[in-house]
Amino acid sequence: AIPDIDSLTTNLVESCVKDTKENYQRFWRHKFENSSKLTFYTSIKEDYELETYLTTITNSNQRKRLKQLRLSNHKLMIKLGRYENIPREDRICKVCQAGEIETDHHFLTSCEAYSSFRENFLNNLESDPTNETDLNEYSLSVEIMKSTDKETLIKLSKFISLCFEKRSKCLEARNADSQ
Repeated sequence: AIPDIDSLTTNLVESCVKDTKENYQRFWRHKFENSSKLTFYTSIKEDYELETYLTTITNSNQRKRLKQLRLSNHKLMIKLGRYENIPREDRICKVCQAGEIETDHHFLTSCEAYSSFRENFLNNLESDPTNETDLNEYSLSVEIMKSTDKETLIKLSKFISLCFEKRSKCLEARNADSQ
């Protein structure tokens, strides 16, 4: 009997696609696990797949701000300092008085400049990740950023946008005062 060439071709193509995808995912994971630049991203991105927020958040500016924070494509001192050769420990937040390094986690969970926005955001969450026991600053920011809940993502993107807007205004005012 002659084999069905269509089913052989279909099976071969499916197998090649599956193998290629698995190989790329291993490469992708290895790249991120060995990068010092994407520490925040690797803590929130577990699988190579389309993120829910990309199709959920309809406000393009808010989606952009969330994306920028997730990918460390922002102007927080943790990133800016790298380009300006500032030692990591000296990349201090310029919008609050805490004297902490301005990391993604600091921005999301502890910068006092955004405390009213943060309080409003956390108080309005249906399933509040802060109710879990032993959530520190790091794990809270990771849990919030990993959310796939539509309402949480919309509120998160709005919160992040408000924080970035306030940050810009604070830095502009600070620069105007120093001139």
